[in-house]
Amino acid sequence: MATKEQILIYLSVILKLALSQSDDPTNPHRDPSKCEVCKYVVDELEGSLFDTSKTHEVLRIGHMFDKEAKEIKYRHSETRLIDVLEDVCERILKYNIHAEREASRRFAKGTAETMQTLMNLRDKGVKVELGIPDNMWEVPGAPIYKMKQYCDSLIEEYEDVINNWYFAEPDERTDLTHLLCVDNYLAKGDQECLKEVWTGKERVDFDGDQEEDEKQDKKQKTSKKRKKNNTQDGEKKKKAKKGVHLNSENIHSTVHSKTEL
Repeated sequence: MATKEQILIYLSVILKLALSQSDDPTNPHRDPSKCEVCKYVVDELEGSLFDTSKTHEVLRIGHMFDKEAKEIKYRHSETRLIDVLEDVCERILKYNIHAEREASRRFAKGTAETMQTLMNLRDKGVKVELGIPDNMWEVPGAPIYKMKQYCDSLIEEYEDVINNWYFAEPDERTDLTHLLCVDNYLAKGDQECLKEVWTGKERVDFDGDQEEDEKQDKKQKTSKKRKKNNTQDGEKKKKAKKGVHLNSENIHSTVHSKTEL
């Protein structure tokens, strides 16, 4: 495990590097935008609510000897909401920067593809130098800690909005992303990242090969479509010829029958 001192030194180095390119929209280690912050805070709110919905625990409200004490299911309780709000920003620290992904998709859980490749090389005996101790390779970068900080501020500022949403009747609840981000935190601001999803194709084109790959894919699809159309046209022609042949036989048969009469 990395010590607290090691983490602080590592973060100070990463922060300096990030600040030197913080305005560069192509820099994957740039600060998270407000849109990115709200997007992933909502993801983690919904994730935490889902995780805490699985319990059948019942809470007893009031003194343990109070005959009038109420019982309430944990998943309907204020205690659950408090637990979720206390946990949501800590969940952000499970994210990493995935430099190979475009736009807001750079924030994701799990080991980044580039880092996983380096770890695999190291495990095979290849000497890999990153300038930091091996036990700090998976420590979240400065943008993740920055997002966690913004998350704390967002939750504090809009706690009442979240409270009202949580205690509303299920059929009266609006979409949480729209309520928290579009109507409040990002009102009249940039909301484009809310539409972005990761399908595996939205990769950063480091070597300029992505456009060429897309052209090749388009050519292959066009070729398959043309081949399919040619096959269908061929089948239509065969059917047409067969129909002409059958009509010819019918005419010949009819003429022959009249001749016999």
